[in-house]
Amino acid sequence: MFGRLYTVLLCDVPERVFGVDWFRDTLIHRIPVYLWVELVLYGPIMWLALTRLNSAVFAQLPTAGRDRRLRERQRFVGYAACAAFLYGVGIHAADIVEVYSREQAGITGGDVYELVYYLDEGLSHFVQFVSLFFLLGWFALWDQPGRRTIPRLGLLLGVAHGVERSLGVVEGEKWYLGPAMAAWLLVAAWLRWRRVGTAAADELFVRYAVVVAVTVPVGQSLYFARFGAFTPPSNLSDGAYAELAVGAVALTAVASVLVLAITHVVGSHARQGPPRQ
Repeated sequence: MFGRLYTVLLCDVPERVFGVDWFRDTLIHRIPVYLWVELVLYGPIMWLALTRLNSAVFAQLPTAGRDRRLRERQRFVGYAACAAFLYGVGIHAADIVEVYSREQAGITGGDVYELVYYLDEGLSHFVQFVSLFFLLGWFALWDQPGRRTIPRLGLLLGVAHGVERSLGVVEGEKWYLGPAMAAWLLVAAWLRWRRVGTAAADELFVRYAVVVAVTVPVGQSLYFARFGAFTPPSNLSDGAYAELAVGAVALTAVASVLVLAITHVVGSHARQGPPRQ
């Protein structure tokens, strides 16, 4: 969720709500402060978080034989996806050149600008979105059996991340990846259920994947229904943006209550068991 929220908290909210744009207007070596945050902090934070998750998922390896080699390959695939995500973050450094060209040099066209814009908004976002959602499904599919941690944590994180990503793929001009990524997460959860049975329904990553897979298309559908197109949120008017912010908070709250209620009802029926004859 850090991917989009830090720009919202540092730039959009202070500028549009309080009229303060220090993070966007203050330049250090001609680079805005908020882009320094991305350049210095975002990549390392995400790399550490994703690689630690991958290490935790594949912490226990069989002692020897074919099963161990298979598990090592699965772990390697996870690390490769982490590396791909970091590579996408690196490509996104082109955003610095695009912002400078547009906001300071007044350059908004030409072959060089279009190339930089493609690296920024085209290739980098595609690589980041695909690798990140692949990892979420991969963790759900191959996690250690029975990882429940805090039972409701996967649900609440899934709702929050699903709402954030439903806006993130629109802001990144990759709205079409939302349904595709949702389908992959549902497939991963279904394959996990086929492997371990009904116990998968209580696992952290499975719950997380299913809730994200449901929330992203819902969020995108509501966005399109309200604004009539997948216009990036940063391009909306101040009034529309404020409405979007309120709607995102409301959707997160309503969806959180709903998934918790559904889980409680389903869990109660499961504990009671079948009716007595």
